[in-house]
Amino acid sequence: MEQKKTPFSQKLPLFVAIASALAIVGGTLCYKHIYDTGYKMVKDQEAGEVGTYSKNVNVLLTRPDDWHKISADTLKINSSDLKKIDGSTATIPITAELARQFCDVDDSVIETYIDHNTTGPAYENLILGHENKKLIFVTEPSDEELALAEENNVEMDVTPVALDGFVFITHKDNPVESLTVEQVQKIYSGEITNWKEVGGNNEKIIPYQREKNSGSQTAMENIVMNGIPMMKPAESYYEVTAMGELIDYISAYHNSESSLGYTFYYYLNNLYKSEDVKVLKINGISPDNEQLISGEYPFTSAYYAVTVKNGDKKAQEIKDFLLTDTGQEMIQLAGYCPVR
Repeated sequence: MEQKKTPFSQKLPLFVAIASALAIVGGTLCYKHIYDTGYKMVKDQEAGEVGTYSKNVNVLLTRPDDWHKISADTLKINSSDLKKIDGSTATIPITAELARQFCDVDDSVIETYIDHNTTGPAYENLILGHENKKLIFVTEPSDEELALAEENNVEMDVTPVALDGFVFITHKDNPVESLTVEQVQKIYSGEITNWKEVGGNNEKIIPYQREKNSGSQTAMENIVMNGIPMMKPAESYYEVTAMGELIDYISAYHNSESSLGYTFYYYLNNLYKSEDVKVLKINGISPDNEQLISGEYPFTSAYYAVTVKNGDKKAQEIKDFLLTDTGQEMIQLAGYCPVR
């Protein structure tokens, strides 16, 4: 005999009670997480609300005091061309500056002209032809991204347009000021586990990592480790999925003085500022522009303009422009170190 179903209207009070209980528990756990970690968003005084183009950037893009229109009559760009551009979070200012220079876009609406999907998805969109993306501003491709291009018979043209330092960060109260290349490699291969081994306190090192195929993880593997296998993160929270999240943990996590992480210098200085984080020197050298251009800083990285060879004509024009004297002037206006 078929059971008679209880009308939903009779179930509703029980449903509401359960939902309310879950909301209270969820809210309590969320509050506890914020309280325990001391999580906070560090906002620039003039930043306002974070733009929709990147939930990970908490300092809005503003023009430098010396901003000016450049002379670039040979290149024409419209809003449709800008929508063909994808890239990493750290290269959003390049696309933003293109919008300012060529489309006379006001900063109050500039977010609507930017559509960056972060490094991994940007490579996938370019290689697979998704979202009509023809030009991406990213860090170097990972082995998986190169394999994806080969599988799809796509030949990429990967051209550096700006330099940056790949940096290691810790909490400002950590007494360590500098690490050697070898020390960094030994920490992330699991050989060095305590800060006292590198001149710090007798504290366990908490070495954060990024997820596979993120721009900073690829740079870590290729530029820093240089073939040395990285250890598997000891705890699930040692691996984070967003560069801003990593900075937040080192800024405010209750073991922050023991934490170590990595990011790009431009991102830390211009897009995700934190007064509680300090950049460690490597071999006693800071990642200043002079040391990047000279190559003296050991972990010098680059941002690349990547297109498909013999692909979209406008994408190629934009990339070629960025390598001209005027294009490099624009790169500097966006706050980056030029490649020359």
